[in-house]
Amino acid sequence: MFRCLLIAFLLPAFLAPSAAAAAALSFPLPADGDRSRYGFEFTLLEAALQASRGPGQSERLQWSAQTMSQARARLEVEAGKLSVVHSVATPELDRQLTPVKFAIDKGLSSQRILLTRKSLLPQLADLRKREDLRALRFGVLGSWSDRQALQKLGYQVEATESFSGLFKMLALGRSDAILTGVLNVQQVQAYLGEPGELEWEPSLLLILPTKQQFYTAPTAEGRALAQRLLRGLQLLRASGEFDRLHARFFGEQIEVGRSRRELRLDAF
Repeated sequence: MFRCLLIAFLLPAFLAPSAAAAAALSFPLPADGDRSRYGFEFTLLEAALQASRGPGQSERLQWSAQTMSQARARLEVEAGKLSVVHSVATPELDRQLTPVKFAIDKGLSSQRILLTRKSLLPQLADLRKREDLRALRFGVLGSWSDRQALQKLGYQVEATESFSGLFKMLALGRSDAILTGVLNVQQVQAYLGEPGELEWEPSLLLILPTKQQFYTAPTAEGRALAQRLLRGLQLLRASGEFDRLHARFFGEQIEVGRSRRELRLDAF
């Protein structure tokens, strides 16, 4: 009897470390299954968790079991089924979820260039005012905040739920341009492969004031995670590790916007 009681008393102590080790935080796997698309965000989250880890904390970050769009990922975080998501910050999202008030893109998501068809380059070369953009049909993913921003500004939008569909629409003439962040140019170019009918407009830099940040659930647990992530991100910035990670993933892409003609758009 005594032996049974002793085992019952000691068993939780033996199990606790294993349970702690098994604790996991989830991050959305992109809809197309390509983890490299969110490679920077995932690596940054891991670093922030490591920097802010306290005694007895031993969680691990993992990709979600299922692929999902950003729109679905935000809903999953709101429902508490997903731990954290990154997104362009909007007032609506700040109310809906728990924001981690740290611009993980250094504000560079505001800088956009246009991917278009070669046949449209002469027309785009004449653009001088933001009203001139109304003649274009912008291709967007349905879950992008750009969709809301462009519609608010009165621009034409053609939406798809498929990342590959964005470029097919453009090539087939169902849209005229894709507004691409300077931090994503290399990723898009790698996806497109060899030069074809699609080409980067060489002279315009569109400024759509935005920033990317992390969001957690609107719960006590979510708010605690947001505070921890903010602390970790601030520690990474203070140590210089945040800048090193950013340069490692984006490097020369930061230079894409230099020496271009700026056209400012405001939506949020």
